[in-house]
Amino acid sequence: MRKRLIVFLLLLLLIMLSGCTVPASDDADRIGRPSNNAMLLEGTWKIDAYVGGDSATAEQVDSVDPVIGEKMGFSSLTMVFGGNYWDDVSFKVKRVNVNEYFLHKNYNAMNGLKVSGDETLVFTAYSQDKFLYEFVRISDDTMVVSIDDQYYSMKKVSDKFSGKGDAMAGSLNLPAEKDMTAKSKITRSGLLMGIRTPVKTEDGIGDYTYTTYWISGVNRLFKPILSAKDIYLPRMDGFWKLKIDKAMGTEGTEDILTASMVSKSGDKTQAILAENYSKRLETMFRSAVAYVGNDYVCVENTVLDSGENTTSSAFRKTIRTLPVDNLNNIEGIKISDIAGDNGTMAMESAVFDLLKESGYNSNMRMNETELQQSFALYRKTGHWFFKGRLNLNSLPQLPYMDFNLNLIPPANMVAYDMLQVPWTTIKDKVPQAVDVYTSPNKDIAVVITRSEILLYAINGKELSDQPSVKLPLTDGSSVIMAEWAVGDYVQSWEKSFVKNNETSLVAGNK
Repeated sequence: MRKRLIVFLLLLLLIMLSGCTVPASDDADRIGRPSNNAMLLEGTWKIDAYVGGDSATAEQVDSVDPVIGEKMGFSSLTMVFGGNYWDDVSFKVKRVNVNEYFLHKNYNAMNGLKVSGDETLVFTAYSQDKFLYEFVRISDDTMVVSIDDQYYSMKKVSDKFSGKGDAMAGSLNLPAEKDMTAKSKITRSGLLMGIRTPVKTEDGIGDYTYTTYWISGVNRLFKPILSAKDIYLPRMDGFWKLKIDKAMGTEGTEDILTASMVSKSGDKTQAILAENYSKRLETMFRSAVAYVGNDYVCVENTVLDSGENTTSSAFRKTIRTLPVDNLNNIEGIKISDIAGDNGTMAMESAVFDLLKESGYNSNMRMNETELQQSFALYRKTGHWFFKGRLNLNSLPQLPYMDFNLNLIPPANMVAYDMLQVPWTTIKDKVPQAVDVYTSPNKDIAVVITRSEILLYAINGKELSDQPSVKLPLTDGSSVIMAEWAVGDYVQSWEKSFVKNNETSLVAGNK
């Protein structure tokens, strides 16, 4: 009897297990793949307005924003925007509470936009697992897109996505060329250029102001040129602002070089101290920035005798190279810190030759540490060069002597220093040129004269016949920074420059 009961229970268990493998009912069709909500984006859209972000007002952004008027195109797995083409796009779709979503992001992007109901869809676009853009559905023909932490509204202009070539050309209003790929047609270059400008002061010694220019072009056509106070420096960890502030010392004001990372929420602090003390009468310590790079700043420091209000009151002028991360180290780094033994040998050889040729005693005692610290970068004929300085404190009639170092700046100081047009060709075209900067894309050139900044397109190894843009330049000004962006970085750099500075339109249409 017990065996029969066990057999019966085993049979009952088998029947119950087999029931799990029977075909599902019709109701199971409801638990399939979700519908492709991302296709709500399919078609062509036009960005029509800035609607919110963490910095400037809509009026400020709309006046210079290059994104306004651009088009986005979508089809299955395909996306086109701003001269970029992706054919492997995937979307993540989520349903969110509108108010909670924007409250969490601390934006006011929904001002003036009405969403039907409390919930909406958010689409996040990826290419090869790399985040591209995020879209918030407002209605069937209106979306909000997040681009570089700024929010824009965009309107659908067509249900059709006409294809890669037409969409790429249409985003920039360029003629479509069927025999060229979209990427080959779009060339973007941008330059953050730092300028040091001399200004007069009541004490007669003079001072400097610093300005950053944003110069960019698409397919050799220049876009509006913008400027902002101080130096806006791109680095590996983000953007930094570098400026010289004024502080009251025991004998007068002193220059203090400061650098700080720009926060994501924007940093629009201005050099208020510099404005307050622009008419000072006494100065003990003054700095002039000679070069700014990703990691180093070169400065010339002047120590003045506050008892005399004349330019001859300077009794010591030194040059130093300082790490951006540690500008408090006013003594700077040594040439061997960045160039190793080659730097030391180049410095020793140059000093030996200098003393020999000048007739001074080559056996005179020198402070080796200070000598190794006395170097900086300067421009000449379109390139950056090392210059050293020998301070001769015992010779008041000749306080210092400068000399060139036979040393190429290493990549950790100057990442890009090439001329895409030969210097001789530039001088033939622009005899008054004193300096030039050319894009890695070989498409635009920035020529410096004593009174102007001239922007040229590059065709092959030649400058265009005439400059596309002419910008005035105060006599005695110097370029102290030249950082190039190409491709996708151009748009993001411009957005960051506009967002984090009080910009002015220098040339071009708004």
